[in-house]
Amino acid sequence: MTLANRITIGRLLLIPVFIVLVMMYEHNKPYLRYAALFVFALASISDALDGFIARMFDQKTRLGAVLDPLADKLLINIAFVFLAVNREFAYRIPAWFPVIVLSRDIIIVLGSYLINEFFGPLRVRPRISGKLTTAFQMATICCVLLETKYSNMMVYITTVLSVISFFDYLRDGLKQVGSEDEHRG
Repeated sequence: MTLANRITIGRLLLIPVFIVLVMMYEHNKPYLRYAALFVFALASISDALDGFIARMFDQKTRLGAVLDPLADKLLINIAFVFLAVNREFAYRIPAWFPVIVLSRDIIIVLGSYLINEFFGPLRVRPRISGKLTTAFQMATICCVLLETKYSNMMVYITTVLSVISFFDYLRDGLKQVGSEDEHRG
């Protein structure tokens, strides 16, 4: 197993630790909030590190191609769900927010699967809107854990970016389906 894949698996193992810290947090136990922030930051840094190692040392694998985005999506989506559930945070994640973020990711993953299955190999191109959305999602989680006054604003900015990136991926997927249909017809 490659070092990059081991780092990704380590990130997956940090997710339950993060969940426990968030769920145990109470406003009179700020150390749990800071511990959750540390675990989240460590997991986020490991995301950049495993990708760098995979590219730099030619450690790209099929397992890594599946595990890495899975770990990213699980970390972010689970963070939003559990931050919304715990009412002890000074700036709470609204209940509707994880629904939007999770729905976006499920539809994108399902659409990617369907395109790959029925219209030939999926041509995945990283979108700037997707990268920006992920950056703002991570920043929003950090703002909530740090209890900054910008937390609410970050939720709304991230919502807008999530919707924009959803339609960006949707448009790209529909173009790929349309081009495949033209080649078959």
